[in-house]
Amino acid sequence: MAPVNTGILFLQFNPLWTSHGLSKIVLSALQKVDKLLYIKVKGLPLSETKVSTYNRIVNQIYNISSRNAVDRFDTRVVLTDFRDSLISPSVCVINKLHTSHTIETILMTSQEHSYAEFLEDKRDGITSEVLHIDTNFKDHDQHSGIKHQEKTENHLPSSTDEDNIYDHVVIGGTFDNLHSGHKMLISAAILRCKKSLTIGVTDGIMIKTKKLWELIEPCQTRIKKLNEFLMDVEPRLQYKVVPITDLYGPTADDPALQLLVVSEETQKGGMKINQLRQEKGLSKLDIYSISVIDDNHAGAGEENKISSSSFRKRLLGSHIKPPKFKSKPYVIGLTGGIASGKTTISKRLKDLGAHIISCDHLGHLAYKSGTECYRQMIEYFGAGILNEENEIDRKKLGPLVFSNKDHLESLNKMAWPEIRRLYNKEINELKKQNFQGVIVLDAAVLLEAGWQEDCAEVWVATIPKEEAVKRIVERDHITVEQATRRVESQLSNSDRVASANVVICSIWEPEVTAAQVLKAWQYVQEFLAK
Repeated sequence: MAPVNTGILFLQFNPLWTSHGLSKIVLSALQKVDKLLYIKVKGLPLSETKVSTYNRIVNQIYNISSRNAVDRFDTRVVLTDFRDSLISPSVCVINKLHTSHTIETILMTSQEHSYAEFLEDKRDGITSEVLHIDTNFKDHDQHSGIKHQEKTENHLPSSTDEDNIYDHVVIGGTFDNLHSGHKMLISAAILRCKKSLTIGVTDGIMIKTKKLWELIEPCQTRIKKLNEFLMDVEPRLQYKVVPITDLYGPTADDPALQLLVVSEETQKGGMKINQLRQEKGLSKLDIYSISVIDDNHAGAGEENKISSSSFRKRLLGSHIKPPKFKSKPYVIGLTGGIASGKTTISKRLKDLGAHIISCDHLGHLAYKSGTECYRQMIEYFGAGILNEENEIDRKKLGPLVFSNKDHLESLNKMAWPEIRRLYNKEINELKKQNFQGVIVLDAAVLLEAGWQEDCAEVWVATIPKEEAVKRIVERDHITVEQATRRVESQLSNSDRVASANVVICSIWEPEVTAAQVLKAWQYVQEFLAK
């Protein structure tokens, strides 16, 4: 059976599950689905259950998925039955599953039940398949299941019993590119929560300390995706998902909160939260810590643990937005701030076979005598900007426009239409020559001038502000203050990235930048070949 986009695996609970046996089942299911796999564990015991036992099962599943699935694969472990077993162990409830994505196939390890009845959102003609997996292992494996893991798994120090359940729980995070680490944090909180879960989603100044923060999705987008995940895994809790712009968020004032779930890297933040609550006369929160998990997909220069920053780095050179249209020749707009590495990227694209149109060069041509732009500039600025050959002297023009915003805007209104006329003329000449390849419109002011409208896609070269300032100081031998003013006078990285189909960052070694360019170039070639 060919893989489908979305499927569900029904796992029949087995107290003697081994890590290896569970891994074989989940891995087999992952191979049947391309994008999203729901996992629902059935047949949970109705007595003698512990939060920690179930939490470890959930963590194991996310670990297995993280290790074996492709980078952007989405796994969601449904928690409704786990919570029923913990909170109402004497009541047997059949939970129907509402999913945000339509289920296309049902996967199971035995044909004992017909599970379609549990699904509210399934495709007409939904398929089902029994996974034939040998889960019989040697004696020393058969009895080393969940109970053994309870004794050997290494837990971080917490201020609470790991099996306690609370009415009101709180967590916080960026939740960008929702990954297995996030899902383990959320699941740990949901399993320990009886009534309400408050989630603070970082926004504003807080995200600007993150690596490649310009690639972080808008806060409302992250909240929307988070709410979808929550409704999929346990829709019956009360959720309060709110943006936060400082460490504390709702924990600073909400007296009802009882438990804070954190990861090992945010434990110190939990201590600061309790210190503030104590100062305000509020009860301290119990704190439960979870471990971070290793990232088997980590590349050079990436963190060994699963992190959103590593996911963002992998977006570099990828098409984060599809091209607007397909045409031959195919025009890519390349832009970026000062010292962003745009020129080097342009040279690499030329080496790969692109025809480069330099708008900086066209800007010089636009100022030449005889053009409409030249006439307008003399009329506006006067003959004082001319040299001995009656051509525009940029050294005379510069102080007039860069010290006066109105003068600069007026100059742009004169020069930009002429530059656009010149690059369209060059593109049309290439068309007459039957050029069918890629044209790169290399323009620092591509977005400001609105020239992206003439491009099938936009590539943005970016560099952190601090690195840009450092490069300008070293290259131009000016002060840090002067370099900072130059950087701050232009369009921000985040504004450019908002219009980008592809983002390339040159902060690392040249070969890393080259790999990003090649990755984006190969996508374009494949897109044009379709």
